[in-house]
Amino acid sequence: MNVKDMVRDYIDKVSDKNKAEFDKGLISSQYEIKGTKTRLLEDFAKSLIRVNTNFYDLPLDNHEEIVLAGFFIGWLKESPKEKIEKFKYLLPYIDNWGSCDMIVARLKSLESEKQFFIDLLKSDKPFEIRVGIVWLMKFQLKTSLKEVVGLVKAVKNDNFYVKMASAWCYAEAFVYDYEFMYNFVKDLDDKFIRNKTIQKACESFRVQDDKKAELRKLRIN
Repeated sequence: MNVKDMVRDYIDKVSDKNKAEFDKGLISSQYEIKGTKTRLLEDFAKSLIRVNTNFYDLPLDNHEEIVLAGFFIGWLKESPKEKIEKFKYLLPYIDNWGSCDMIVARLKSLESEKQFFIDLLKSDKPFEIRVGIVWLMKFQLKTSLKEVVGLVKAVKNDNFYVKMASAWCYAEAFVYDYEFMYNFVKDLDDKFIRNKTIQKACESFRVQDDKKAELRKLRIN
């Protein structure tokens, strides 16, 4: 059995129609959504790597196959440059927040390729921008907060999923430098991003309750 058939058979076997319907309510994609648990896809990606599967043999015909390919890249024992080359191939298939966020969370130890993700912020494709924001948030925010916040602020795109990613990034930044972010949000003109940032920061258990009360006063009605 070739790799494409093996992947398709596995995903068909572990897919769940109820989960597929649930996922469709959360995710909008041009690709079919089969309804497969994340853990199963991740374990399967690891098993494919163990038998030396060629990444470029993986099918990319549905949402789960795309996520599987992203997990495959994340777990590969290759150089950052080799991983980025594979990710460039996969990137055009990422068309929703679910595949973006799940895949990017696995793209660890790529600090040497930081500029690639910064350059994505200048894309005209919303989910390429979101990939850039989410990667910088997850892997650079703690050590380079002011730089990341500045890069995200410079993004000029009104897509809902881009703006939500920006708000998510800013909300996470409150955990590392509350005073800086408080002053930053106080001067943030975009009503949607400002209010979503405050909402997400107030939902975080890592922000103190007295700080949340202070933050809520910055909401724009």
